[in-house]
Amino acid sequence: MKRLLARWHQCRVGGDDRGATLVLVLVLVTVMAVGLAALLTMADTSVRATIGLRDQSGSAADADGATEAAVNTIRNSSFAGDGPCFGASSRLQLHDFGGTGRSATVTCSADPSRVLIQCPSLSNCNRPGSAILTLGSVPGEDGLNVKDLTGSGLKVHGTVFSNSGIDVENGKLISNNKVYARGACSGSITSVPAPATCNYGATPNALGNDPNYAPDLATAPAYRPMSGAGSPGAQCTAKGPNSVISFDPGYYDDAAALSAMMAGNSACKHSTWWFKPGAYYFDFHNADANANPLLGSGPNLWTIDDGYLVAGTPVNAAGATIASPPVPAAIPGSCANPILSASAVGVQFVFGGSSQFAVKAGQAEICGSYHVNRPPVAVYGLKSGAETTTPVSLTPAAVPNAGGYTSATSAALSTADGTAATWKSAKTNDSTTLTMTGFAPATAIPAGSVLQSAKLKLTHRHASTSSSDNLTAVVTPSGGTAVTGAAAVSLTGGTTFQAQTIDLDLARTDAIAKAVHDGTFTGATVALTTKLPANKDTEDLDAVSLELTYTAPALRAGSGCVTGTPYLGGGSSSCALISTINNSGNQFYVQGTTYAPKAAIDLTLNNAAEQVFRFGVVSRVLWLKLTGSFTYSGPVIEVPDDSPGFAVSVYLSTFVCSGSGDCPTTGEPAIRSRVAYVDADPGAPAPGHRQVVVLSWSSRR
Repeated sequence: MKRLLARWHQCRVGGDDRGATLVLVLVLVTVMAVGLAALLTMADTSVRATIGLRDQSGSAADADGATEAAVNTIRNSSFAGDGPCFGASSRLQLHDFGGTGRSATVTCSADPSRVLIQCPSLSNCNRPGSAILTLGSVPGEDGLNVKDLTGSGLKVHGTVFSNSGIDVENGKLISNNKVYARGACSGSITSVPAPATCNYGATPNALGNDPNYAPDLATAPAYRPMSGAGSPGAQCTAKGPNSVISFDPGYYDDAAALSAMMAGNSACKHSTWWFKPGAYYFDFHNADANANPLLGSGPNLWTIDDGYLVAGTPVNAAGATIASPPVPAAIPGSCANPILSASAVGVQFVFGGSSQFAVKAGQAEICGSYHVNRPPVAVYGLKSGAETTTPVSLTPAAVPNAGGYTSATSAALSTADGTAATWKSAKTNDSTTLTMTGFAPATAIPAGSVLQSAKLKLTHRHASTSSSDNLTAVVTPSGGTAVTGAAAVSLTGGTTFQAQTIDLDLARTDAIAKAVHDGTFTGATVALTTKLPANKDTEDLDAVSLELTYTAPALRAGSGCVTGTPYLGGGSSSCALISTINNSGNQFYVQGTTYAPKAAIDLTLNNAAEQVFRFGVVSRVLWLKLTGSFTYSGPVIEVPDDSPGFAVSVYLSTFVCSGSGDCPTTGEPAIRSRVAYVDADPGAPAPGHRQVVVLSWSSRR
C-alpha cells in the first residue's frame, strides 16, 4: 500500500495523469479487504453460535432427561410426602449422565401447601372415623351429654357414635352425618339420614371401636423443672407481665406451679405461654398416692386462669411461621393448623395419672402435627403404663477419716462378711466419728424421680452386755446440705452382728429428696458417730450402706378421679381430664384430634370463633354445654372431609454441569417442575403403579 501511494505521488509530481488509475486500484483493494474481513467475522460467529447452540441443546436434553429420571425414581418408590424424596436423601445425583460427560443434580421438596385427608379404611386413616366417639359403657353414665342453652343447636360435622347413651338435656344435637347410640337416646337429635340409631345394642360396627392411637412418647421424656436457670419460673421473674414465657418439650410434674404462673396475680400475668413444638408429658405429683412433698400442695389440676396458651409452631394472621407468638396471642389462629397446612409441626400433650387440665379465664389453642397416615393427635390421655419403685443400695468408696477405728477400709465396710472395722472406747461415754465418701449409684437416678425412703443401714456389734451403744449419722449429698438421723433403738452388747437402720429425711423434703428429684444425686458423705457408755467396750462395724428407694418418671395410665365412674358432671370421686369453666373471657381450641379413651371431657362454651375440636374427639364420656351467650353458628366439633385428588406433589429443581461430579445447586436451575402422584390408596403408595401428573415444567431461557 505504501509503494502504491509513493508511485501515485511521483506521477502527480511529474504531471502524469496515470496516478488517477492508482487511486482507483487503491479504493478497490480497500473495499475488497473490508468485505472479506466482514465475511470472515460472520463465518466465525456462525461457527461459534452453532457450537453454542449444540451445547445448549445438549444441556437442555440432559436437564429434561435428569428431571424425568427423578420423576420416575419417585414413581417407583413409596414416598408419601414425609421424609426425603429419594430414599435417604432429597437430592438425586446423576454422574456422567447418559455418557455425555455432563452430570445432573435434582433437588426435591414436598409441596407443603397440600393437605391430604384420606380415609380408605379406619385402619389406614389420618382422621378419626367419627367426629365424636365415646367409648364408655358404665351404667348410669351418659356417653354424650348435651346442654344447648342457645336454642340454635349444638352442631357436629361428622358421625356421632356413643357406646352407651346420648342425653340431650336442653336444646338440640345436630349432625350432618349418622348418629349412633348403643344405649337409649333422649332429647332432640338430628341425624343424616334420619332418624338417629339408638338402642343399637351389640351390633358390630367398626366406627364404635377404640382406634387405639399410639402416643408420640414411648418413655417419659426429659424432666423440665418449673424453677432454676432458664426455666419458665425464672423467665417469669425476669420478664414480668405481658411477656412470652417459653416451655420446652418434656416431663412436667407440678400442677401448682403451672397454675400459679398462669393466674391473674402472678409475676408474669397477661403473658403468652408458648409451648414449643414437640411432645409434652404432664404427670402431676401434687396430690394422690404418690405425691411429692417437694411440690406445691393442691390437686393435680393445671388451671389456665390468665393469659394466652399457644402450643405448636406460631404463625401470623396469614398463616406464615413466625419466630415466637405475640402478646397478646391471636386465638384462634395462633399456631400452624394441620387441617390447613401439611407442614404443620405442633405438639402432643400427653396426660398420665390423675392429671387434669382446665381453662378458666385464660385462652388456649393446642395445635397438632400433620401426618399422612395417622391423625394429628394433639391431646392424649394414657390408658396403660405404671410407675415402679426402685431400691438402690449404695456403699462407701473411700474412708478419708477413720476416727478411732482400725481396719476401716471401704472394702471392709462394703460387705457384711465378718471383716469389720474396730474401735475400743478409752473412757466412759467415749465417742468417735468415722467419715466415709462414695455412695454413688451405678446408674444415674433420673431427674423428676420421687424419693420414697432413705435409710443408713449398719451391720455392727459391741462387746459390753451391760450397756447399749448409740449411733448417729450425718449424711450430706454431693453439693447439698446435711441430713441427720439417729438409730431409733440402741443395741445391747453381744457376740452376734446385728443389722440396724437409721431413718433419714422422713419428711422427704430435705437435701436427699431434692437431689433425687433434681437428678443431681451422685453420691454422699456419711459421718457416723459411735458412742459407747462403758470404758474399754469394743465396737465392731461390719458394713455400712445407704439404702434409697425412689420412683422414676414413667408413662402411667390415667387413674384416680380421672378414671372414676360414673361421671355425673364432676365430684370428688370422678373428674374430667379436660374441662372449661364458665367464664366470659375464656376460649379453648384443639387443632387436632383429642384422644382420652378412659377419661371424661367436660366443656362449657361461652365464646368461640370457630370449631373447638377440629379433628374429632375420642373419650370415655363427653359433656358439652353451650351457654346462652354462645353465638358461633358453625359446628363445634368436626372431622374434616376426605380430600379429592392426588396424594402428594413435589417441587423438583434440576441443575446440569460439566464433568462427572456433583453439580452445584446454587443459582438458577435448568428446569423447575412440580409433579403430582396419584395413588389408588394414598395411605399406601404402590411403587411402579403410581399415576404421574406434571403440574408445571419450566426451562431456563
